[in-house]
Amino acid sequence: MPNPTTPEPLPGFDAVAESRKWKEAVARETEGMSIAERMAFFRRHSSVESIRRRACPAESGESSVVREDPPDAGAVP
Repeated sequence: MPNPTTPEPLPGFDAVAESRKWKEAVARETEGMSIAERMAFFRRHSSVESIRRRACPAESGESSVVREDPPDAGAVP
């Protein structure tokens, strides 16, 4: 039974091939960038306005790495 919410596929459109082309293009464009530069790149290209406006950790002095120490062995929460 067809799903009424699933749109009909577009003839001649290969979503997997398009995804690969996009990923390869982005990889070429971001090659050699630091983590902070890549974060800024993706924020600039985001379709979500609040993400585009958010400061990058490098600009705000925060670390781009989130660290969480595991609880001590035998510790009771």
